[in-house]
Amino acid sequence: MAVFAASFVAGMSFVAVGEIVAGDEAFDSLWLTAPLMVVALTAVLAGLLAGTIAAFAIARRRERSVLVFLPLIVLVFFAIFLVGELVGHE
Repeated sequence: MAVFAASFVAGMSFVAVGEIVAGDEAFDSLWLTAPLMVVALTAVLAGLLAGTIAAFAIARRRERSVLVFLPLIVLVFFAIFLVGELVGHE
C-alpha cells in the first residue's frame, strides 16, 4: 500500500514538473513520458498486489483489521474501472 501511495505522489509530481517546464507540450517529450509510465505501471501493480494479498488475508486467515480493508478498496475500484472500460465504450 505504501508503494501505491508513493507511486501516486511521484506520478503527480512528474505531471506537475512537466507542466511547469514544458507547458502544453509536456507529454510530447519522451524524457517526461517514460518515467511517468513507469511510475503509473508501478502504482497499478502495487495496488493490484496489495488488494490480492488483502483478499487472501480476509478469506483464508479471517483477518478483520480495518487496515486490511484499505488495499481491498483499491482492488475493488480497479475492478470497477476495468469492467467499465471493457463494457462501457460505444
